[in-house]
Amino acid sequence: MTAPAPIRMLLVQGFRGFFTLAGIWSVVAMVAWLAWLTGWLPAVTTPWPASQAHGHEMMFGFVGAAAAGFLLSATPVWSKTPPLTGTPLTVLVIAWLAGRMAAAGFGYLTPWIQTLADTLFWSGLLIFLTPTLWFTGNPVHRIFPILVGLMALGDWLMHLEAVGWHSTASEGLMLGVNAIVFFLAMTGGHIMPMFTRDALRARGEETPFPISPALEILGVTTLTALVAADLFFPSTNAAGWIFLAAGLVQGVRLSRWHGHKTFSTPLLWVLHLGYLWLVVGLLLRALAQLTDLVNPSAALHAVTIGAMGLFTLGIMARVALMHTGRALHLHAATLTTAFLLMTAAAVTRVFGTTWAGSEALLPSGGLWIGAYLLFCWLFVPILSTPRPDGQAG
Repeated sequence: MTAPAPIRMLLVQGFRGFFTLAGIWSVVAMVAWLAWLTGWLPAVTTPWPASQAHGHEMMFGFVGAAAAGFLLSATPVWSKTPPLTGTPLTVLVIAWLAGRMAAAGFGYLTPWIQTLADTLFWSGLLIFLTPTLWFTGNPVHRIFPILVGLMALGDWLMHLEAVGWHSTASEGLMLGVNAIVFFLAMTGGHIMPMFTRDALRARGEETPFPISPALEILGVTTLTALVAADLFFPSTNAAGWIFLAAGLVQGVRLSRWHGHKTFSTPLLWVLHLGYLWLVVGLLLRALAQLTDLVNPSAALHAVTIGAMGLFTLGIMARVALMHTGRALHLHAATLTTAFLLMTAAAVTRVFGTTWAGSEALLPSGGLWIGAYLLFCWLFVPILSTPRPDGQAG
């Protein structure tokens, strides 16, 4: 039986299918989490406690799909090779879907079957990306397969606890979080100066974007130390100082990208704001480690909601419009609304819990759902239909 045309279109290129899955799953997983919190949803058999299961699906499910979509759209450009499409892409999508079903457990899967099904996606993505990105001629591109490998390792560490080998679920989840922090930092440094420079040049403004090799090396070094700190000596003062150093370095990088000149362009300021949340999140995590002034959960969610939620929303919208041949100003008002909803979700979760406690979780989750419902409403039709200019892609 031939698949319906919209389904076939989602498998033309990786960003189409994975951005669609990321948008839908971000809503489904958040609705399930809020329903569990309020008692509307009975306990589901998962390999982990509910909070870790929520973290797993947001990190390895939602963010994982978004990262895959971005890398599968960027790799052909960076490597000058054909995109992944057809049967190999279909297999990768099926592997991601199998992981979502396996993580839910369904009460009849053995822990090892759950483990193998859930980690298959990362193995497949790693197999495709590594030989392609390793030989582009740009050493920065080699970081991305390494980060995908860290995501695969984080997923495995979570499942090793489920199969009874070691108590490593928390370490695996934090490894996934920090791998995506590294991913956002590398992606931001790769694309944000270029996008901002092009937008300013289109307005007749030539603005220098000097690259400091020493600053870039320092950024990679502190982020590598951050990954190691959370893996080998978490909850220590040494880890706190590393978070502080990483946050300060990323703040200096961000300050050089002229974000204050992007307020008239939603698809640009959302990236700068998302990156600012990354800086704030790292600094809050440092304060949470070094003092009693900041709740560790609030600090973590400054990264996961503020940085990852907002940056992912912005980059998926931009890439989807660019790669389907549409104008970047399309749906600007609605996209701005989605970006503001996500910003409000982060503020509510990070700062609202300080005054309202767990009561802030529901409005924060509701704002998140609203932002990604708008994304799905706008972009599922775009991603599942051909380009309006008739070109392939």
